Amino acid sequence: MFKYVATWKKLHIHAWHVGEEHIHLFLSIPPKYSAAYVVQVLKGKTSMWLKKKVKKFPPGTFWARGYFISTIGGNEHQIRNYINNQRHYQRDLQTLF
Repeated sequence: MFKYVATWKKLHIHAWHVGEEHIHLFLSIPPKYSAAYVVQVLKGKTSMWLKKKVKKFPPGTFWARGYFISTIGGNEHQIRNYINNQRHYQRDLQTLF
């Protein structure tokens, strides 16, 4: 669904990781959209899709109210590495418990 929205809104997904409790997305957003608008669309479309897909979904909101956004001017390599390393971090946490 993220790829669908990205294609529709002409976003570029550089890296992503979907964890159990949160999602990391490294996006390029066209200047005509605000970051808040993109988050609103991503949350709205994905929650609508999941609720249609999973019939026994509990009532109420799917996403938490907040989100974190950071704009960057450089060092895309570090951001990509951070997101890609989340997979290893998640596995390590699972082996601890």
